[in-house]
Amino acid sequence: MPIEKSPARNGDLPVLLDGEEIRFSEPKTRLYTRQHLEGEGVLHLTTKRLVWLGGPGCAIDYPFITMHAVSRDKNAWPDPCLYCQLREEEAEEEEEDANIPELRFVPAEPAHLQEMFHVFSEMSALNPDPYDEQGDDSGSEPDLDEMLGGQCQPQNELGVMWNAEANDAAMEDAEEDDNDERM
Repeated sequence: MPIEKSPARNGDLPVLLDGEEIRFSEPKTRLYTRQHLEGEGVLHLTTKRLVWLGGPGCAIDYPFITMHAVSRDKNAWPDPCLYCQLREEEAEEEEEDANIPELRFVPAEPAHLQEMFHVFSEMSALNPDPYDEQGDDSGSEPDLDEMLGGQCQPQNELGVMWNAEANDAAMEDAEEDDNDERM
């Protein structure tokens, strides 16, 4: 189930699913849905889902969260927060004014926000969206190495380097004629 309202809990801890582990917990985290304060609770990032236990609480499977980011822009929101957008299953892709569900998790300790984001990113990567077409690496994009006949090899983050072994003659110095005089 992508979103579960009032997930099972044992005090401030969620009841974990099979194979699920808690990787990060942040007490005193406020949850806002759009502009509405839902309350303050404990945010848990598990290996399978995000769980917020405050008031009734909620649990959200990572693939249902389409975007997450750290927001520190005071013009966008008064407090630093972890901003999330949820997938809207019923929305038409053509709708330009679709109201995308937004969540903001505001920790009492803003210094913990970067670690919260880092763990969230790791856990999200462990749980890719099975319906995400962008993550499909079916080879639809041409591979540079294949296009150049295997003559490219990765060098570093700046790009690729020509493989000189594949074309040794291209790098040899031109032979100079000893009879030519130089000025």
